Amino acid sequence: MLIAGIHSEFSKLKTVLLHGPGPEVENMTPATAERALYSDILNLPIAQLEYAQFRGVLKKVSEVFEVKPMLCSILEKDETRSELLVQLEKFSVCPGLSEELSGLSVSRLTNVLIEGILLPQNSLTNFLQQNKYSINPLHNMFFMRDASFCIGNTIFISSMARSVRKPETIILEAVYRHLLDNNSRLVYLNKLAGSKFSIEGGDILVVSPEVLIIGIGSRTTPEAVDYLIGQVSAIQPLNYVIVQELPLEPESFIHLDMVFTLLSESECMVYKPLLESEWHYHTILMKIENGVVRKISYVENIMEGLKKCRFGFEPVFCGNGDPMSQEREQWHSGANFFAFSPGHIIGYARNMHTTNALNKIGYEIIKANDVISGTASPANYKKCLVTIEGSELARGGGGPRCMTMPLLRD
Repeated sequence: MLIAGIHSEFSKLKTVLLHGPGPEVENMTPATAERALYSDILNLPIAQLEYAQFRGVLKKVSEVFEVKPMLCSILEKDETRSELLVQLEKFSVCPGLSEELSGLSVSRLTNVLIEGILLPQNSLTNFLQQNKYSINPLHNMFFMRDASFCIGNTIFISSMARSVRKPETIILEAVYRHLLDNNSRLVYLNKLAGSKFSIEGGDILVVSPEVLIIGIGSRTTPEAVDYLIGQVSAIQPLNYVIVQELPLEPESFIHLDMVFTLLSESECMVYKPLLESEWHYHTILMKIENGVVRKISYVENIMEGLKKCRFGFEPVFCGNGDPMSQEREQWHSGANFFAFSPGHIIGYARNMHTTNALNKIGYEIIKANDVISGTASPANYKKCLVTIEGSELARGGGGPRCMTMPLLRD
């Protein structure tokens, strides 16, 4: 059973949900990459080698659950299989596809639902379709952070901004509904449709049970934030929400966690322009009492907002704050770190200037393979950065935080 319990971004990780990149990542071409929300195509064997480092480190420090075997287990039940296929058929160009897929073996069906299935070339209409899949591959599913997120003991199924990612939420909804323990809650934000309603996990940061930071931009709307505040307030005390506006472009800014992540109870990683007066996007502080917004006002930046919430975080700058380095490294997820305990984080080795900035303030730099082999242990260091290779994974448009769905922390 899966247990939900997240009260901060940095407390000790107990369990995490992952999905490693598979054939679905290769089931695209340069011509279809943009529709798949990629700026480039990935070399799958290299991406898988890099992901093996990432998974290996997390297995050393937590219990790892993977989507594919869990999906396979729930598809064993005929009722679950039928219900899931009917829902996914809404995203297919082939009517009646659920009946055809119901005859597949469980393992084959599991693969098809994630990797996609080619459109049968049995008509002129199908032949001329620009999209050659009757079930689209879930190219982005290894970015597990987005399609669901956890606050307290509640998992929220996201309302995705792009239709190509909506089937991810349907699959995760089925997994959680059947495997989540009775003391954890499930909220279906994906049931709330509308052009002005979308919210994704990459924009949600849990500072404490009482304080959230939420990004609004191309993937999360103000309307969804208002709704989330009501939902969270109904289940736990929520005192403050800091809202950060994000640019709609470039694509490396799609979520808040691409420019700001929490590393420990006292440190955060920041894309420096986010804090400067030339940054023309607002930061808003909302004071909440009993689920009602009592006060809302602009603040100078996220750091100022956190101070007003009585949190003192010291910023570490992506790219070491150098204008050219910070742009290059932010593009390759240089601000996107995942904390598996306070001051123990995972990031990409390729972002060397950011790594140096962390090393200067006491973070020991450890290679992922040394952790996996047992040569080095994060537990032996007060603060450490475990580096994984990221030449291919970073080109997918996300980093270690993007690739994790933490379920339970101490």
